[in-house]
Amino acid sequence: MKRIILPGLLALTLFACQPKETTVKLDGKIENLNSSYALLSSKGLTDTIFVDDNGQFNKSIEIESPAYFTLQTDRVANTIFLNPGDEVTINLRVDESGKAPEYAGDNANINSYIYSANSIRNGLISDFRTLYSLPRADFNVKIDSVKNKLNELLSEKNFNQETFNDMEKSRIDYSLKSLQYNYPNYYARLNGKEYTFNADDYEFINEVDFNNQNHLGIPDFTNLISNHIERLYYNELEGDEHKEKSEFEKNLVLYEIVDSIISNQTIRDYVKHSSTIETIQWSSLEVAKNIAEHFITNSQTDEYKEVVQKTLDKRLLLAPGEQAPGFTLTDIDGNTHSLSDFKGQLVYIDFWATWCSPCLKEIPYLKKVKEAYADKPVAFIAISLDDSKENWEKMVTDKNLGGYQLYAENAWFSDVSQSYQIKGIPTFVLIDGEGKLIEYPAPRPSDQELTLLLDKHIKEL
Repeated sequence: MKRIILPGLLALTLFACQPKETTVKLDGKIENLNSSYALLSSKGLTDTIFVDDNGQFNKSIEIESPAYFTLQTDRVANTIFLNPGDEVTINLRVDESGKAPEYAGDNANINSYIYSANSIRNGLISDFRTLYSLPRADFNVKIDSVKNKLNELLSEKNFNQETFNDMEKSRIDYSLKSLQYNYPNYYARLNGKEYTFNADDYEFINEVDFNNQNHLGIPDFTNLISNHIERLYYNELEGDEHKEKSEFEKNLVLYEIVDSIISNQTIRDYVKHSSTIETIQWSSLEVAKNIAEHFITNSQTDEYKEVVQKTLDKRLLLAPGEQAPGFTLTDIDGNTHSLSDFKGQLVYIDFWATWCSPCLKEIPYLKKVKEAYADKPVAFIAISLDDSKENWEKMVTDKNLGGYQLYAENAWFSDVSQSYQIKGIPTFVLIDGEGKLIEYPAPRPSDQELTLLLDKHIKEL
């Protein structure tokens, strides 16, 4: 279920039509933002905060109960805590300086504390390989040490908010349990061993109440649930009885697992809607339609139904036969190329980056496909989503990459990435001679299906 994935760009007004006293007012300034908006998400729902040319923003949202929110500014995420009726000012700069956001208004001290607490936790995982290579006893010592630091910091602050104090203690616990949950698999991989499931490794998960709807507003809680469902799902799929099932049927297996361990309907719908969105974004259009329809028919949570429907509607914009989004980008020599330049040819687009290991594995296969179709009407376009233009230029030169090598300024936040709804890479797209989509996502170069698809549509030019 997990891939290299950019955070979701779906906008939905949170908990609309609530009484006035539930309004939260947010304002402030976000400097050095690469886009014109930030994202505010909680409980699987995402709202868009539009930022003016000076970085200023002003936003009101409606919430029914206290909850944590993730404020996503480009690739930087900050956690904030909001109560119904709060008025909060946030000033921050999007860069790598590590400077803490500045908060004013309601809960300013709490939100400043959260940044400090997250920094302690992030310090634990900053050296990921070293942490997860430790023997279990040493790993547990590290976890316990950080847990003690976080609880001591919370105790020192002595916040006069019982609800927050209780939720924060739970957030600390869920956060560190998530690290424990990942340990068996990561330890095996980093030490060159084959991971073997052992139920004893996950016995601590029995302490977690997966039906606590009051904790749905704690992202570490929902992350832990998702990790647990994912492990159960992949373990289940190893059974022979599932090998011949279609992708849609396998999604229903996941739904069955959710129902078997979660009885709370809202939490069930939360987990299923998250999985459904990922399926819609990554699978064939047929599977996307079927799983969306199944979820919408059976879900009892209107907000999640609406998110799934909007995700499907957006996916349909890139359905076969739809006009492919146009673009104009620059190659390594400074020449510009537009999609319209290639009318009359098939266009095979590769969205990639130099840091993406799965992308690099496709390069030898892509070179062979280019060679095989060198005298055919097929244009091979690689669009880099690298943050560093220098890294891209170096690899294009050093590896002598052929075809059209184009660079997208602002990477994931570029117009071309947004219009093609790129959530992870590599992503491949095939377009016909009239500029209409043939397949999205298209087969990878390593998939023999690609040459069959190219041959079929070359004949139709």
